Amino acid sequence: MILMNFISDFSIPGVILIIVLAAYLKGVPVFDVFIEGAREGAETAFNILPTMVGIIAAVSILNASGLIDILTSLVSKPLELIGIPSETAPILLIRPFSGSASLGIFSEQLKTYGADTYIGRVLSTIMGSSETVLYTLAVYFGATNVKDTRHAVAASLISSYMGMLASIYICKIL
Repeated sequence: MILMNFISDFSIPGVILIIVLAAYLKGVPVFDVFIEGAREGAETAFNILPTMVGIIAAVSILNASGLIDILTSLVSKPLELIGIPSETAPILLIRPFSGSASLGIFSEQLKTYGADTYIGRVLSTIMGSSETVLYTLAVYFGATNVKDTRHAVAASLISSYMGMLASIYICKIL
């Protein structure tokens, strides 16, 4: 146990130290390369800022307008007919759009249903097996100035929803 705590505490600093030492031994100007990387990272963050602001504004408008609640009530009954708990509907709707909004809903639902219940396990598995697809695509495509996303959005949403549905059915089996 003590050894595991030691390894846990020093693994990340150790990896960083190994990288810095290896670069130094190879003659790489470590500080200059670090500064250049930080500059590129700041430029990328600045370039994707408008996209992030747009997505955050859109999700906030959807939440404030009550559209998510309306959509949740519309899809809850059909979801129950195919064996999907209606309590998962808000996460299924929001997760592809906003990580923070889905995390907020997830936290509230865990408080309501508990983490060790079937619903708690399903929601936890959904959160772990899915991604905020539209946010991620917008950030990556915005950072690289890709305009023609072709089938990326559809393929990403389909795979994300398949992961969420698989989560539900795996939790039902186990």
